[in-house]
Order: sequence, then structure tokens, then C-alpha cells
Amino acid sequence: MRVLMWGALALLAGCAGTAPQYYSLQAPAIADTTQVGQVAGDYIISVQPVLIPQELSRPQILVSGPESAEVVPLSTSLWSGPLESQIRDALAASLARHLNVLEVGTTQPDGVPVWNIYVDVQRFDSLYGREVVQEAVWRLVPQGMKKPPEKRLCSGQVRVPVGEGMSRLVAGHRQALNLLAEGIASTLPGGQGGVRDAATQEGQLVLRGCARVS
Repeated sequence: MRVLMWGALALLAGCAGTAPQYYSLQAPAIADTTQVGQVAGDYIISVQPVLIPQELSRPQILVSGPESAEVVPLSTSLWSGPLESQIRDALAASLARHLNVLEVGTTQPDGVPVWNIYVDVQRFDSLYGREVVQEAVWRLVPQGMKKPPEKRLCSGQVRVPVGEGMSRLVAGHRQALNLLAEGIASTLPGGQGGVRDAATQEGQLVLRGCARVS
């Protein structure tokens, strides 16, 4: 099985004459439940630009084989846009949906309570035909609140099993980002703060905890 997977990886990495395929982390369009007049939160959120490891900041999707530390850039499997921007947009959409609040990007409206969310993705692994793994640290910074809560620093990990094929691998990352957003949402007001981890057929989320920061 491992030999077959390495063969598939070699084929994906070496198809010089093949037209490139582009992949997005944006989920298929769904009914928008966060339109004006429908949101329930008493604050809005602002997901700031996401940090990612330097080696991931490239168009090529990086994959690794089973039980191997070697990482292979795929010359014909490319992200449709900067990975850090795709991660930010996917998290922002999922957070707005989980919390039923508005997400305003990097704008800073006056007179409105805002939770600024800073995400540092420390691991974004693609184990071809096996699983995707994401780890992140996020900082929650309140703004414009009469009695501002303390800032918080939290971390979590997500694992999602995937089958062979790039479409399945990218879909796994989408699901992992949705689970990560669920974890971030649980650490904000209106989220399910008592939830520390969750395991489903679609993947596993483990929240490693939060600390108050100055």
C-alpha cells in the first residue's frame, strides 16, 4: 500500500506536461445565515491576516507520504490563491456561521463591540491518502467593549481522514478548517465554551486550552 501511494505521489509531482489543476479552500456556496437582521450576537468579529509557516507560502500544494518526513511540492496541483488568504477567508466564513455574527474583515468600525481574532497556523500537513492535520494558536482581543474581557490565547489541533486524490485531500482541509473554526468559536462569547474536543466521522478536534494574556 505504501509503495502504491509513493507511486501516486511521484506521478502527481512529476507530470511536467500536464495542465495545472487549481484548488480552493472555500466551501461550496451555502445559504447565508448571517445577513443583516438575522444575526444574534451582540458583537462582531474581525479575523485578521493569518500566519502560516514560511514553507507553505507557495502556489504548490505540499504533500507527504505515509510514515515519511519527506515533503513533495506538486507542480500541477496548485492553490487558487495565497494559502494564508484562503485559510483566513475559510475560517472567517465558518466562524460567522458558527457564532451567527457578522465578520467584517480587517476593518475597525467605531462604536461597535469587536472581537479581533489573530490565528497562527503552525501545522498544515497533507498526508496523501491518509489524513490532513492542522494545528493553530489563536489570540482573542476585545475592542470597543464597555467592560472588556481579558485577552485570551488558545490552541488546538484537528485531524481529518482522507482518501486518495487531490480533491479529497483539499476537501479534508476544508473540513479541518471548519472544525478549527468550531474550536475557535467555542472560546468566544456565544460559543459552546464547555466543549473541549469533538470527534466525528469527519474528523477530530482537540482543544489544548486557553490562557489569559495581557
